[in-house]
Amino acid sequence: MELTIRSLAPEESVLFYSNSEKDKEIGCIGHLRGDFGSSGKEFWSTWWEHQGELKTQEFKDEFDDFINSLRKQGLLKDRLSMTDYCYQHPEAKIPGAWHSDVYGFCVNTDRHHYFVRCFPHPGDYNFYVYCYQKQPDRLQKEPESRQSASHAPKKKKYEPER
Repeated sequence: MELTIRSLAPEESVLFYSNSEKDKEIGCIGHLRGDFGSSGKEFWSTWWEHQGELKTQEFKDEFDDFINSLRKQGLLKDRLSMTDYCYQHPEAKIPGAWHSDVYGFCVNTDRHHYFVRCFPHPGDYNFYVYCYQKQPDRLQKEPESRQSASHAPKKKKYEPER
């Protein structure tokens, strides 16, 4: 799978975080959370379901290809490759994120939008991949309601995920 990865647009920053109130409206299928382990070369991940009815076999097949492609291209290969990729794209820093080294990248396919949030440091989750069903008007309407939000949610100690 050949991917075109772009840096986030500032108004997309909320799409890199969970929002149970908006998930259904904007077609969020779920997200993958992962890290590269203590060595920086492992690949540990957990899937978080948002709308199970959108997780079709077609999506699963595409998502597997998508993740494998990101691992081959370098963004999700290992922590060092992620660090290099992020530092080569300073424009991808997510405004207002809990840390200054949180980056956002987007990939669109014919049927889905993927938003990859990266934190290339050891000792924390290194990536989140939010998956959205591509539907006309769903994500296009969202920037208007998000423009009033000045930045992404801050990290809280009691939050199970960022």
